[in-house]
Amino acid sequence: MSQYPRRVLTGVWVPDGVWNHPGAAPVLIWVRAGTVVDVVPGSALEQLYGGAGNLSPVIPVMDPKRSPDGGADTLSKAALGN
Repeated sequence: MSQYPRRVLTGVWVPDGVWNHPGAAPVLIWVRAGTVVDVVPGSALEQLYGGAGNLSPVIPVMDPKRSPDGGADTLSKAALGN
């Protein structure tokens, strides 16, 4: 489980961090919208994903034993409205 799960809102090209020979273009990876990534808020990696505006916090999976509805709202964004 990642410590800072965040969902990518809009697809973005992200450098993969692999060293490339001098003068070569960076190797980029396409990250689709909806992908869940582990990105620390305020980090340089967050900027590579398009900043905080392109990353949405993911609601953790609910424990069915503690949820009155049995965890029906797993990964729901409903809690963000409160």
